[in-house]
Amino acid sequence: MRFQPEIKARIRRGLTRKGLELATLLSDVLAGKDRTRAVRALGEDRPGERPDEKLRRYLALVESRRQLLDAGSAEYGCCDGCGAELPTMALVEMPWADRCPGH
Repeated sequence: MRFQPEIKARIRRGLTRKGLELATLLSDVLAGKDRTRAVRALGEDRPGERPDEKLRRYLALVESRRQLLDAGSAEYGCCDGCGAELPTMALVEMPWADRCPGH
């Protein structure tokens, strides 16, 4: 097991918090509230992608990372581009990370 139980719990709490933040933001967007700045702050924009689509994509990423973590998958915490292990402390800070800085 790569993560000690207390670190795994911290990572899972971070994923849960981010999922709640994204779900709340999605709810606001669907209710017609102007959350443009918050959605832009998430990062990468895809051409033609609506804010609700971007939020759903990010929410799916967070959920997939939570499932990998809960399953004890060796894929969690590794770069989807090259397979390199991401630093544990980086995952504590940003548990939904799926790429190393090179990818």
